This record gives sequence, C-alpha cells and structure tokens, in this order.
Amino acid sequence: MSQSSLAERPRRTQEERSAATRGRLLDATLESLVDVGYAGTTTTGVCQRARLSRGAQVHHFPKKADLVLSAVAHVASRQADELRRRARSLPEGGDRLEPLLDLIAETFSGPIFYAALELWVAARTDADLHRSLVSFERKAGRSMGQLWRELAGDLADANRFDDVLELTLHLSRGMALQKILRRDDSARRRLLDTWKVMAAAAIRSGV
Repeated sequence: MSQSSLAERPRRTQEERSAATRGRLLDATLESLVDVGYAGTTTTGVCQRARLSRGAQVHHFPKKADLVLSAVAHVASRQADELRRRARSLPEGGDRLEPLLDLIAETFSGPIFYAALELWVAARTDADLHRSLVSFERKAGRSMGQLWRELAGDLADANRFDDVLELTLHLSRGMALQKILRRDDSARRRLLDTWKVMAAAAIRSGV
C-alpha cells in the first residue's frame, strides 16, 4: 500500500474504534453460544475468537451476563433491519397474512433463537442470569411485538391480530424446539399450514 493511500485514509475516531471492538466481541459471543452453548462460553474464549484482549472485554462488558445478553440484542437489531427489508416484498391486504406468518416462524430457526435458547435453559439454575434475562426479555418482547405490528401493515388493525400474533410466536417457538430433535420437518410444516388457515379465519371473523 502506498504512502499516499495511507495518508488519504481517514483515521477512525475513538467512538468508531470502540464500536468496532464491541461489534467484534458481540459477534464472537453469539458464535460461541451457538457453537458450544452457554456453559461452554467463557469470556476468555470470546476474546480469543474476537482476537481481542481480556482488558478490552472487561472495559465494555464487565460481566458474562452483560456480554451474552448484549450479543443477542446486537444481532436481533440486525435481524430486524433484514425483516423490514424482506417485508417490503409482501403483498398487501389479507394476502399478507400467510407470508407474514411464514416470516415469523422462520425467525425461530436461526442463530439468535439457538443462542437465546441457551440463555433460557441456563437461567433456570443461574439466579443472576435469570434476573437479567427477565428484564431483557420484557424489553425485547415489546420491541418484537411492535416490529411485527409494523410489518403487518393494515392487518395489525384487525380485532384478533394481537391474539394471532401471540399464538404464532408461541407455536413457532414450540415447533422450533421439536425441530432440534427431529430431522423430518414435514409434521411442523403441516401444523404451520393448519395454523395459517385458522389464523386467517380468526382475522376474517373480526370477533
């Protein structure tokens, strides 16, 4: 690289460097949760994955709970942006419901779901993580509900939409857990198709 190229490259601000360090730590944490689970995720291991010092990690995230929860929130924010992009291609009106429900179910199959699952299971016996996770889930749940209503468009005005949304989230989470143990996905797809018919009927009834 020439001296002129180096001279032309703008120097990053301290805020930009700090944000880049946080991003590397959070990406490495999510990767660790998916690869080795919560019990196998250590702050030392995360630093090694991120190729950063222990001091950098402690500066940004003093506790493991802070690190893992921030990692899930960090990637969930990026996922929300992707969902908004994909929702732009969904049809309008009543035809929007079925692909919207497919999109909701799909979010329970990626790394964010598996990382969050690790935290839910660990929180059963980890009091500190449990306290942090309850608060986190309340905020995340409200944000996710608002996002799905935003993506639903006019459908969100239907009387039964909130019930349909809540049940879809619960069903999708339960079916995603079954998918971990079952290679054959046909039963899950069949049940999801059945639910889409029932959900459409509930929306149409308006009762």
